[in-house]
Amino acid sequence: MQQEGTFLAVLYGCMNKILIIEDDELVRDSVSLSLESAGYIVMEAATCQEGLQNQKQFGASVIISDVVSLEHEGGALLRRICHQSSDLPLITLTGTLPDSETTPSWSQPQPTKDESSHTLQKPFTLDELLATVQSALTRSVL
Repeated sequence: MQQEGTFLAVLYGCMNKILIIEDDELVRDSVSLSLESAGYIVMEAATCQEGLQNQKQFGASVIISDVVSLEHEGGALLRRICHQSSDLPLITLTGTLPDSETTPSWSQPQPTKDESSHTLQKPFTLDELLATVQSALTRSVL
């Protein structure tokens, strides 16, 4: 399927690379398939450490990461890389919103200082995913 996504990306001039860091294999595969079908080149990682290693060779235009993954080993470094580089947006995926004091801090998206970071609440639609990715890419170019 990745070859078809790559072909569509070349055909439509959309060669943006997206790195997905998500520990839930079903979510990771679903997001990856959706983005490949939309013409993006996608690389997957199950952990932040794996994602950081992949990013060195892959050179993603956008990183999408589960917020819980960011709280584990490598997450702080990944956030720092994204925040230091205004052209590398970070989209976080979260299962809960911090709307009460009972929500554990590890499940809350961390506040960000720049507009290159975005948060998607699970479950999200394909349209929401694609709009968020496009918004992240657009802001990183400005």
